[in-house]
This record gives sequence, C-alpha cells and structure tokens, in this order.
Amino acid sequence: MLIDVNVNYGNWPFRRLSINTIKGIEKKLRKNKISKCFISHLGCALNFQEVEEYNEELHKKIKDNKFFCFVPAVNPALTDAEEIIENFRYIKIAPSYHLYSLNDKKFSYLFQKISDKKILVFLQMRYEDERSHNPAFKIGSPSLEEIKNFAVNYPDIKIILLCGYFSEIIQLCKIDNVYSDISFAEYFKTIKSLLKEISPDKLVFGSHTPFLYTEAGIAKLGYAEVEKDIVEKVAYKNIINLSGGRLK
Repeated sequence: MLIDVNVNYGNWPFRRLSINTIKGIEKKLRKNKISKCFISHLGCALNFQEVEEYNEELHKKIKDNKFFCFVPAVNPALTDAEEIIENFRYIKIAPSYHLYSLNDKKFSYLFQKISDKKILVFLQMRYEDERSHNPAFKIGSPSLEEIKNFAVNYPDIKIILLCGYFSEIIQLCKIDNVYSDISFAEYFKTIKSLLKEISPDKLVFGSHTPFLYTEAGIAKLGYAEVEKDIVEKVAYKNIINLSGGRLK
C-alpha cells in the first residue's frame, strides 16, 4: 500500500503543470500504485481572500470519490476558518502565502480549538524551491524558530511538514509533535540518511504531484536501503496512525 499526503489540484501562475484535472491526477497516481491521496486546491495559496471558494470547488469534485482525502486550506484571518475546523479532520495552513505568523496571539483561540479537536495540520513550507521562484514574486518559508515555537505552544497538534528541505526536516522532526513528508528531501540515500537523525515514525510519503514527478518520490522508497517494515511505515502506516486509524 502507498498513501500520498501531498497532492495538489489546480493551476499555478508561474509554471505550466502537466496534470490539472481530478481525473488526470487519479489516473497518474493509480498508475504508480498509490492507493489513496490527500489533496488540496492550489488556488487557496495565492488567492488568500477567496480560500473558501476554492475549497468548495475541490470538495464538490471529490466528495464521492474515496480515492481522495480532502484537505481544506485555512487562512486564520478569514471568518470561515472556524467553520472549516468544525467540519474537517485535516487542514492545510500556509502562513507565508497568507501573510501571518504562526505565533500571532490573535490566532491563539483558533489554534487552541484545532488542538482541542485533534485536527491533523499540514504545514506547507513552500510550493516551489526558492531558487526557481519568479524573480518578481519571491516567498520565503516560515522560519524554523517560528515553527518550533508553534509546535511547543500547541503540543497536542500533530503537524506534518510539506515540502521541507532535508536540513529542516532533521531539525523540526526532533520535536515530539512534528512530522514530515519526503517530497523535498534530497540527499544521498535520502531516507537512510534521514533515519540517522530522526525516528522512522516521523516520516510520511508525499510526492508533491504535479509539481514534482510522482515516480521520483516513489523511487526514494524503492532505493531506501532500509528494512521493509520501515519502508511500510513511511509508505502508509505512519499516516494511518496519525489519522487515528481511519482515513476519509
């Protein structure tokens, strides 16, 4: 089994994505033996005041398709944020794209509610490698210190980093409630090298399709050179455990 926690639907203004339909995404992932995926709408990233509309568009497209787990984006500055966390078990936050700090006290009520409801939080570190950003449109990732403080302040929130670099994963995943996908982790024998520093329970599989080649992410598992049970943890067991044993 293989579960992908990092899949995107929609268009991106700075590059042409090879797949931008639900049917195309499902076909691509199933072809690569992926059993289920967590998916969000790219429109939520840059249209930060229209997050609700993009969430609704994607949710309608996939709500009857069990292949997909819908991950709505949440901008805590918008009035619909609280409604989203009342109705969904997973959310995505992208503070760099929505122009806020994770440590802003005016959002503490919302984050505490996320904590109380045991909502699994996907934290988008970036969508593209900073080196490939349009020169006129550069967005940095949240600072490691900001994320560390957030994780420590809300120890009951399980946080999954999406598109973290190798060094970021090593530093942040040493915090009890922080986990990471492997989509942007690039290193010699990536998974084996990560496991020299962090527990195998901390990693989940994410391809970042369609920004990155799905096959490239899968190859990290295929050439992991670690025990089969560890590969299985990264491939699907860890995300099932983080989801409370059930995916929807």
